[in-house]
Amino acid sequence: MIAIDALLLFLLVLLSFQIITVRDLFSVSLYFIVFGMILALVWIRLGAFDLALAEVALGAGITGALLLDTITFLKKHRKKDEA
Repeated sequence: MIAIDALLLFLLVLLSFQIITVRDLFSVSLYFIVFGMILALVWIRLGAFDLALAEVALGAGITGALLLDTITFLKKHRKKDEA
């Protein structure tokens, strides 16, 4: 059980570092979504099932979808500005 907790901690730290350092917006959005999913697993391990559900729905789901939609919006407007 300690190995699972250590793995989750390692993944959260690794993803946090990737979110801060990566320059590609699409990659950052995917890292953020995966971070939310792993954080939900941490909440489940701690026995906070209501927080895990909220994290999946809001943190990974809605926020991730909004980030990906924003990236699409920005790409369309960059093409219009270049033309």
